[in-house]
Amino acid sequence: MPAESRPISRWKIWSAAWAVMLIVGGLGTAYDLLYRYPDAPGPGIGRTLKVEIPPGVGPEKLSRILDEKGIISSPGRFRLWLRLTDRLPGVKAGLFALEDNMTPAKILSVISGRPENRGVRVTIPEGFTLGRIAKALEDAGIATQQSFFIASNEGKTLARLGIPGPSAEGFLFPDTYFFERGTSAEDIVVTMHKNFSARLRSLDPPACTDLLELVTSASIVQAESTVLDEMPIIAGVYHNRLTDPSFPSRLLQADPTVAYGCEPWVLPRAPSCSGFIGKLARKHLEDPVNPYNTYRHAGLPRGPICAPGINALKAALHPKDVPYLYFVAGKDGRHRFSKTLLEHNEAVKLYREGR
Repeated sequence: MPAESRPISRWKIWSAAWAVMLIVGGLGTAYDLLYRYPDAPGPGIGRTLKVEIPPGVGPEKLSRILDEKGIISSPGRFRLWLRLTDRLPGVKAGLFALEDNMTPAKILSVISGRPENRGVRVTIPEGFTLGRIAKALEDAGIATQQSFFIASNEGKTLARLGIPGPSAEGFLFPDTYFFERGTSAEDIVVTMHKNFSARLRSLDPPACTDLLELVTSASIVQAESTVLDEMPIIAGVYHNRLTDPSFPSRLLQADPTVAYGCEPWVLPRAPSCSGFIGKLARKHLEDPVNPYNTYRHAGLPRGPICAPGINALKAALHPKDVPYLYFVAGKDGRHRFSKTLLEHNEAVKLYREGR
């Protein structure tokens, strides 16, 4: 019998049919999870229940907590919906009032708002150093600056939390928090670090990631840029300075690191930092005693210089592949990027002239 007239085998027909059924079933499941499930009422009759959401909660634990309270009927389905929609980063820690017939969308709306036991509100902006965080906490009447500094540098606490740096600098996530007055400084550090860990997990960093290098890089990117779309480019420039054979000095030459080295808690105390009020001069850039002087010491500094936000962490994790080795900031906050020192010097001249 000619090949073109051979009948299709029954096995192939069944295989094709099963494939079609699987595809249709998968599409149906996705449609149900993304469009129907969020507005489906819960299993209860409208009872109000108090639910405690711990800091840094993950999708599995959150689903289990809600299931044990009888607020959702399928923890696996709720967990999958959380992962597909990436809604978890908005969840707050605290005590919430939830009804057992709430829809998943309503549940997420409530636990992403203010908890009932919200305490005193304090906002820690991106780029704050430990010193500025300590002052914000003391100004809010939550904890003294001294107690926060002690907790942020306590070796046992750092080891317990798995913080690889010389202090908690960079590993406390900038966010809005609600603390009761009198909350111990150690509990504040733990809460802020759990938030940091949850946000970092949402970026799914590779298992081989060097955490100290990542956060240190992210903190420099955060300190250098106020424009979100430039963060990956700046991260790419610093990556090139550390790895490009055409830049053998490996000097980052980052002004914010030099300024951080003049903070009063940084030791050894550099002679050039005496009387430092925030404006860098040539003497600061030439001082080798400053351990954070990236004009004199190659590679990354020994630790982060501020608290990076999620965009800076993402940029450091995925630096943009760019040909640049230099940049200079303009008055509008944006930067001019250059491939060569000659181009950079010309850009500096233009920016100083306001062009």
